[in-house]
Amino acid sequence: MLHPFFDENPMKRISFPTLQALAFASLSLTASAAEDTPATVTSSWIGRLAQEAVASHPSIQAARARTEAATAAIGAIRLWQDPQLGLGTLFASQMNRQGNGDISVGIDQMLPRPKLYQAEKRRAVADELTLKASRQQTANELSLMVAQAVLELALADEVVRLQGENVRWLQTIVKTAEERSKSPDATATETLRLESELAVQQQTLATAERQRGQFATTLNLLLGRPAERGWPALALPGKPLPTSTFAALKVKLERQNPKLAAMRHQVDGAQADADAAREKRKPAFSVGLQVNSYSGGNSQDVMTMLTVGMNLPWFNRSAYKADIAKAEKLRDATSNDLAAEQRLLLTQATALLTEAETNRRVVEAYTSEVLPKSEKTVETLQNAWISSKATLLEVLEARRALLQARQEQKRSLAAQHVAAHSLASLTGGPLSPSTR
Repeated sequence: MLHPFFDENPMKRISFPTLQALAFASLSLTASAAEDTPATVTSSWIGRLAQEAVASHPSIQAARARTEAATAAIGAIRLWQDPQLGLGTLFASQMNRQGNGDISVGIDQMLPRPKLYQAEKRRAVADELTLKASRQQTANELSLMVAQAVLELALADEVVRLQGENVRWLQTIVKTAEERSKSPDATATETLRLESELAVQQQTLATAERQRGQFATTLNLLLGRPAERGWPALALPGKPLPTSTFAALKVKLERQNPKLAAMRHQVDGAQADADAAREKRKPAFSVGLQVNSYSGGNSQDVMTMLTVGMNLPWFNRSAYKADIAKAEKLRDATSNDLAAEQRLLLTQATALLTEAETNRRVVEAYTSEVLPKSEKTVETLQNAWISSKATLLEVLEARRALLQARQEQKRSLAAQHVAAHSLASLTGGPLSPSTR
């Protein structure tokens, strides 16, 4: 009976050093996987980083300053206009000056226009609310950028780990090929081909490491940290995030999207402008008090006159009518802009929802079907190659397919999380931990 490690054909005997090399390959890959366990990216951790970015980013500071300016502008709306004080003197004969008074003091006050004041106040409040909503939109966009940067960095770490594992596998297979080349009937082309493949994969690994450095720098800049600050190794979450239904997403989008909220406030402001234009067409009234006295007389030589005035807006009727038409058209344009933005955001939400669901299914398919079968194929062909029942090209092609499948699974997982965070940004804010 033959030893299980040997074939009837002595040309296909498996040498003991070859078996040692393969065993060493398995142990080294297992050990490397156990070392330096990376930190898994979670939604709550991304949320904390987003808060850090929002707290220090210049765009948020600028938006906050604009909001504070709009808040101050509300207090600048006046119900009462400034009174007007007038002084005058009469140059005439003494008789006329004595009879009419040669010193005149008058004060004139425009009466308040409550409806115009309320319209201007509503406009100022709408501007403040618009800027608050715009600041929230800026914060959401910045949070999404942070989430994308973190997930890109985690994906880069995943790619680096996969490429590193592949390089270590090739290094071990090169040693195996060198052991096989010692056989008199072996060929040297296998070793050369493997060394060439190893050189290519090492360059690919170096490129992935450089890209990882770029993503780390981008994340540091978003957070306001030193660009050269290091990041620990990260890992993508193990599972895709659950996806919502389109009906639920539509309700949240229309209620909570800050851009739509800002545009609704703009519509309110445009309506206030139209109301103010109609109020300006109405007459405005003023009251005044004028006191005339004679400089050479006594207190009995004082005359007091009460005056009432009004403007005559009918002379500029066409101008006021044009102002009203302009304000109403701008209101209609703002309303249509709101409706168009709702459609656009729903279209974007549909695309993101489809992308998230598609990538979720891709990840599940790779995890449950593609990867197990690819790993089994590589193992089978590798053992067959050792037994000279398969070619090196078949082993390399199977290994490349496995590496590509693993990378595609990680890319789809990262893309699914990015789509989920994008949907959360559209519907009012960063992804909450409860949705994980």
